Amino acid sequence: MARSRSGPSQADIAREAGVSQSTVSMVLTGSGDLGRISAETQRRVLRAARQLKYAPAGQQRAATGGRQAPLLLGVHTFEPIFPTSARDYYFEFLQGIEEQAGIEGCNLVLFTAAPSEDGVRRIYRGSVNGLRQANGSLLLGHHAHRDDLARLARDGHPFVYIGHREVPGTEICYVGGDYRTATGHIVDELVAMGHREFAYLGERERDEPQVDRWEGFSAALARFGLPVPVPAFERPEDLTAQWLDETVRLGATAVLVESVGLLRVLTAMIRLRGLRVPGDLSVVLLVDDPGSEAGHGPWAALRIPRNAMGRRAVRLLTALVTDPGGDYERQILLPCSHSLEGTVAPPPQG
Repeated sequence: MARSRSGPSQADIAREAGVSQSTVSMVLTGSGDLGRISAETQRRVLRAARQLKYAPAGQQRAATGGRQAPLLLGVHTFEPIFPTSARDYYFEFLQGIEEQAGIEGCNLVLFTAAPSEDGVRRIYRGSVNGLRQANGSLLLGHHAHRDDLARLARDGHPFVYIGHREVPGTEICYVGGDYRTATGHIVDELVAMGHREFAYLGERERDEPQVDRWEGFSAALARFGLPVPVPAFERPEDLTAQWLDETVRLGATAVLVESVGLLRVLTAMIRLRGLRVPGDLSVVLLVDDPGSEAGHGPWAALRIPRNAMGRRAVRLLTALVTDPGGDYERQILLPCSHSLEGTVAPPPQG
């Protein structure tokens, strides 16, 4: 007797997309990048799942438990990020969120609270949780208000922060990138090319993603027994050509840069001094290259799995809502890739 099914299975999706069932499983759980599945293959799987109206097991369990309407997931941004374009930093996050929400059969609602005095969009207004209409929420933005995160956790509102954030006194759920390991791998390759003297240019505001990058960099140099330079943590408008002069005088042949804003200023100073990249100085950007906006192209860069982070965050949030006591990982760091093409070369001789 044939087993009855309430809807299409992952095997059906695999046949439709022309891939293996294990590939489907990894893509639908937001783990495609872990398995090095190409972006095109992942989108083909997601498209097949939407066409077949696939419903995950967690959603089916919720439905049999009496839930009639789809889950309503909130998206809260701590600073304005809309409207956006395909070249915007947040575009891939939002695309991943939308793709996975479709797979999970969830609706999305955008929360855009007015900013407070410090320019950050707060979740709470007095005693009122602005996200209360949603079954659970996804939080994005560089300038997260940690008091709001701690309060949400105490109130029991299910949420996932997209990015690595630690909140003193509580453990929050997050999906971030493994910047520490990725930066270490970049240093490994630079050392293999012959680089021995480095410089590090970082952002003034030091949140977990910035700290992770610096720690990956310094730990890799220490592992090779190479000197760890004094980092420059600056705002772009405060960076001076004297920093570059001193960096070159001390013999640095490779510079790692944390932000596009800092890279733009560094590029202008390099041109002013008549230096060549990568002939005189190799430069690596520790975020995605935003389409050569910094005046060179392409830049050697760390690649953040933004689409996968958005999808994995939705998957985690639906699990928190439908199976709050389940045995699954709640703090996830996805691997990052990198490319050293364009602005990296072996150090100049002599």
